[in-house]
Amino acid sequence: MSKQPRIRVIGAGLSGCEASLQLASMGFEVDLYEMRPNIPTPAHRTSNMAELVCSNSFKGLGLNSAHGLMKNELRLLGSFLMQAAEVARVPAGESLSVDREQFSKEVERLIHSNPKITVHLQEVLSLAGDDRPTIVAAGPLCSSALADDMFSRLGQSRMHFFDAIAPVVDAESIDMNHAFWKNRWDKGTDPDFLNCPLNRATYEEFVRKLIEADAVEPKPFESRELFEGCLPVEEMARRGQDTLRFGPMRPVGLGEDPDTGRKWWAVIQLRAENSQRTLFNMVGFQTRLKWGSQKEIFSIVPALRNANFVRLGAMHRNTFIESPKLLDVHLRLKQNGSENGLPPTWFAGQITGAEGYTEAVATGLYAALNLANTLRRGAGIELPQGSCIRALVDHLTAPNPSFQPMNFNFGLLPRPADLPRKTDRKEFLGEQAQTAIRSWIANSR
Repeated sequence: MSKQPRIRVIGAGLSGCEASLQLASMGFEVDLYEMRPNIPTPAHRTSNMAELVCSNSFKGLGLNSAHGLMKNELRLLGSFLMQAAEVARVPAGESLSVDREQFSKEVERLIHSNPKITVHLQEVLSLAGDDRPTIVAAGPLCSSALADDMFSRLGQSRMHFFDAIAPVVDAESIDMNHAFWKNRWDKGTDPDFLNCPLNRATYEEFVRKLIEADAVEPKPFESRELFEGCLPVEEMARRGQDTLRFGPMRPVGLGEDPDTGRKWWAVIQLRAENSQRTLFNMVGFQTRLKWGSQKEIFSIVPALRNANFVRLGAMHRNTFIESPKLLDVHLRLKQNGSENGLPPTWFAGQITGAEGYTEAVATGLYAALNLANTLRRGAGIELPQGSCIRALVDHLTAPNPSFQPMNFNFGLLPRPADLPRKTDRKEFLGEQAQTAIRSWIANSR
């Protein structure tokens, strides 16, 4: 039996770490490359592996949510990062949120304790000149040198969109006289969200200030370059007076104002960043406004009048490839061969256009399974139709002349044309997804 080749994984983010751990568990020797801390990025704050940049939430857990279904699928498939997320979990109602530092430490523990994984803290400058089978999981913030080399070899212009980060506030600086603990619709056992209400006059002033600031501050992007799943709050404010009230500031399921007996006009929810609840993330409040403007505008909120922000919002440019033209259904680069000097190459993570944390983990796991199966059996694997990861991969690889990054959602799951109208669509698709993946796992053993 010939010796298995060493595998090169570029990037120690969510997808790269998941791929490395999966490959090591299957007996492969892995060289994992990470450019930080030697080469910083505009968004990362630490040199930790699997650092969560934009938020500390992996989104919903319930099987009636798209992300809950995908996380369940990842658990069934043995995802290592889903296990790490459970270790670092902090209370957040029906969503999976984690202590960022603890999560990274747990992932690093898994990586460093595995004798088959060798970590190299160095920048990879080119995909060529190395014959090791490779998974590119460099993330949307990959180095300029690697991005330039990659797009040049793939014969494409660099593609990107702009993404935003939400502020984080020191818990001790929140005015608890103007905040209350409550989960929306009282879901969960204990209150996990701290709510900062605004009356109508305060809300309208808040929206006006956001629009005014957005109108005068320079923008390094065009509106079409923003990611719709993570719009800055100032962009949402410009879309209409009540857009925020029906979005991240919706007051539904949070009871009534005791002074008026009426439903709150608008509410900003804060979610714990760490297990000690010393830091809180402003849920859905991604922004690219200047830091001075952020402090001024957020101080309009009664509970945040004297808030100390340990991190303010920021915007960064995310790079992605045109996956439908470049990747096959196994996430393998179609253009392998001597003509471009590349080794067998797979892509995973947000650089593929799979936007979101759970999606990054899923593509890392899927790319690893395909690489391993190709080396051992000469062909990749395909997960079953109806499963979540298969639906996401189909979106990434099916012909699409206007391809853009996207989060996984119910709209990607296939459904029969004759599905009765009265059928609960989410329930049907959820049962279909679970049945499909469980059957595939049972038959693949």
